[in-house]
Amino acid sequence: MVIRHVLDNGAVVLIDEMKDVRSFSLGFFVRAGSQDEPAARRGISHFLEHVLFKRTRRRSNVQIARAIDALGGDVDAFTTKEYTGFYVHTMDTRLADALDLMGDIVLSPAFDGKDIENERGVILEEIGEANDNPEDLVHEMLVRSFWKGHPLGEPILGTTRSVRAISRRDLYAFHRSRYVAPNLIVSAAGRFRAGEALAGIERILRRRGGRAAAPRSRRSERRPVAHSHVEVERRPGLEQAHLCLGLAAAPQASPRRYAAHLLDIVLGGGMSSRLFQEVRERRGLVYSIGSSLHGYRLGGYEAISAACAPRNLPRVLDVTLREMRRLRRDGISRRELRWAKDNLKGSLVLALESTVSRMSAAARQEFYFGRTAAPEEWVSRVEAVTQEQVEGEARRLGGRSLSLSVVGNVGESPISSADLASAL
Repeated sequence: MVIRHVLDNGAVVLIDEMKDVRSFSLGFFVRAGSQDEPAARRGISHFLEHVLFKRTRRRSNVQIARAIDALGGDVDAFTTKEYTGFYVHTMDTRLADALDLMGDIVLSPAFDGKDIENERGVILEEIGEANDNPEDLVHEMLVRSFWKGHPLGEPILGTTRSVRAISRRDLYAFHRSRYVAPNLIVSAAGRFRAGEALAGIERILRRRGGRAAAPRSRRSERRPVAHSHVEVERRPGLEQAHLCLGLAAAPQASPRRYAAHLLDIVLGGGMSSRLFQEVRERRGLVYSIGSSLHGYRLGGYEAISAACAPRNLPRVLDVTLREMRRLRRDGISRRELRWAKDNLKGSLVLALESTVSRMSAAARQEFYFGRTAAPEEWVSRVEAVTQEQVEGEARRLGGRSLSLSVVGNVGESPISSADLASAL
C-alpha cells in the first residue's frame, strides 16, 4: 500500500514498504520535460539530465561514479515529454547512502563549464545515433508531423541546432525554475522502515535546497491537434523499409484508457494479436509488427510499427489497413476480449514484484491522477471494461488523423494522402 505525504515545501513523497524483498528503489521525479521547453532551447530537459550526473557541489564526476558503483545496484535517469526521472535500485542496507547520492545529484549540481561542453558533445552524438536508427527515426518523424506545431511533437533530444545553442546560464535557469519542491515527486518502494525513509527524504529536501518557490506554469496547456500526413525519407543503404502508422487516441487520464489499452492488445499487442497473426504468421511479410498506445496529459496517439523488404511494403500496408477496417467494422470477439484482459492484468500484477516498477508506477499515477490506486483497483477497472466499450474505441480507428511515415530504400509513398485518408 502506497502512503502519500505532502511536505511543507510542497514536495510529494510516496512510500511503498515491501517486507518480502531485500532491495528498494528510490526515484526523484521532476514535473519538467521536453514539452515545457522554450522553442529555441529544445532538448534542455534532456541536456540537464546529463549534466546533473557530472558534478555536484560536493562530488566530482569520479566521486559520483564511485558512489554509484559502491551501491552495487542500478542508478539511472531518463527524460520524457512531460517529466524527468532519476532513480536508484540497490540493497536494503543502503538507504542513507542512496538518499544522499540522489539528493546531491538532483538538487545540488555544480554546472561546471567543461562538463557542460563534454556532455554537449555526447548529446550531439546521441542525436546522430538516433537519426541513424530507422526504428527511432520513423517514429520521431510520425510524431513530429502528427503533432506539428505543438511541444509534444518535438523530439526529446532536441535538434543539433538547439542543443548547440543551450548555454550554462540556460541550464542553471531551467534547473532553478523547475527543480523546486512543488515540482518534485519522490517515490520509494521496497524493504525499509517507512518512517525512516520519510524522515530521510525530508532531511535531504531541506538540506539540499528543495526550495518551496512556486513553480512556473507550463508553457502550453493547449491540446495538440492531429495533422494527417504521408511522409517518406529515402535511405538507400537500408535493407528494410520501416513504417509507422499513427492516429489519435485517448489522453493518459481519459476514462477510455482501459478500453483503449485492450483494443491495442487485440490489434498489435502480442503474438496472438491480429496484426502479428495476419501480417507475419499467415503471410510471412515481416519479422516483427506491433502496436503501442502513447498517452500524455493533453493528448494521445496509437502507433503501428513494422519493418519489411521494400518490395513488401505495399502489401504490408494493405493488410494492416484491411485488419484495421475489419476491426472497426466487426468489432472483437468475446474470446479476444478475455485474452486481452488476462494479458493486461497479468502485466500489471507481474510488475508488482519489481521495486523499480512499483516505485515508477506510483510516481506516474501521482503525476497524471494526483493519487495512487491500489493494484486491486487497476484489476477491477480492467475487468469492468465491456465489449461495447472496446468496440467503441475500435470505431475511433477511423477519422481524419490517420498518418504514415516511412524510412527506407523506397521511392514514392506506397499510398497517397487521399487514399490514406479514406482507407478506414
